[in-house]
Amino acid sequence: MTDRPADVPAIPSEEERAQTMHHIRELARALPDAQRSAHAYARSIGLFTGAKEVEKAHPSGRAYVVATKLALIHSEVTEALLEVRSRDTDLDLPVRPADDPLSAELADIMLRTLELAEDLGIDLGAALEAKAADTVGRYRHGGVRF
Repeated sequence: MTDRPADVPAIPSEEERAQTMHHIRELARALPDAQRSAHAYARSIGLFTGAKEVEKAHPSGRAYVVATKLALIHSEVTEALLEVRSRDTDLDLPVRPADDPLSAELADIMLRTLELAEDLGIDLGAALEAKAADTVGRYRHGGVRF
């Protein structure tokens, strides 16, 4: 058994793990529709106009388009990090408003991730369930703080 530092909580009970997996399965069921909608919306506003031309024009064109979409997700993560770093952001709110800048950045991350998953043919719901089944309830930090 791996030794855990004193400040690390105990592994969740079987009941807590079952409840977590239930919630993850519920979320996973909604993701395919959310993916299709995010992708359709991005296309409808011309978010990736010219992507098909880039894909056709270069042997690695598809990789460039996917890399661009990943970079855009990264940029949203960076914007969220900037909100966290800001002294104006209260990180101890019990409930964060939906229109809060940090909330908006996290929503942007989700939307771009959903769109990319749909574009790549990834069933994000199935991937989420598989990943959660593999990790829920197991201590995986390897002795590092985060």
